[in-house]
Amino acid sequence: IGLVFTLALTGCATLSKEECLSGNWEEIGFRDGTNGKTSAFLQSHAKACEKTGVRPVQSLWEKGRQRGLPAYCVPSKAYSEGRSGRSLNAVCPAAQLPALQAANSKGLEYYEYTSEISEIQYRVNEIGRMLVAEPDAGKRAALVHENRALSNRISLLELRRSLVGSF
Repeated sequence: IGLVFTLALTGCATLSKEECLSGNWEEIGFRDGTNGKTSAFLQSHAKACEKTGVRPVQSLWEKGRQRGLPAYCVPSKAYSEGRSGRSLNAVCPAAQLPALQAANSKGLEYYEYTSEISEIQYRVNEIGRMLVAEPDAGKRAALVHENRALSNRISLLELRRSLVGSF
């Protein structure tokens, strides 16, 4: 139980004790930039390192973050973020935003289709279990009808998802 509690507490920290102590702030900033973190994210690191007595070096972190941002501000990354259910963070140059937002929207659409398919598939599985146990023929027929309708819905969603399935 103590281990689970410790893992739960450290799971929220943005950096480990070792990362705080090593103080490679430019590298940490680079990693944060490639993940689209805003300048405000440095405060999370400061809080994570508070107990070690280490304070982030803002200038080095920001230098690294700026170096990392170009890897985040590309359509393929924006699409990937969307497929994971995340909207694009507001860290990219305005000139790139239309293409990035379009890619992110396409990824979010894929995510939404996938989520809906999963929800429907859960119901289909539930109906399968109910069919086995249902003695009433009329109720079984209704369940079979619902199952077919849901399976058709899944097929339609899979087709739509395939249209946004790559970038």
